[in-house]
Amino acid sequence: MECLVPNCTATTRTRGLCHPHYQQARGRVRAGKATEEDLVRRGLMTPPGESGSTPAVSARGIFDLGSDVRGDGGKA
Repeated sequence: MECLVPNCTATTRTRGLCHPHYQQARGRVRAGKATEEDLVRRGLMTPPGESGSTPAVSARGIFDLGSDVRGDGGKA
């Protein structure tokens, strides 16, 4: 299967993402810019335990999630 990130044709390795995109997503989570739940809800990562791929909800993908990925207006 291919990575969920639009225009990325790399093979899926973890949570519907290729290794580089998974590492970037994890970095955003660790930095508090997103939660895994937000990424799953937006279709940018599959839920834990699911290896399948679904179409990405946002064409912006992981590289451009914006500052309000938590849905709290950027206020943590």
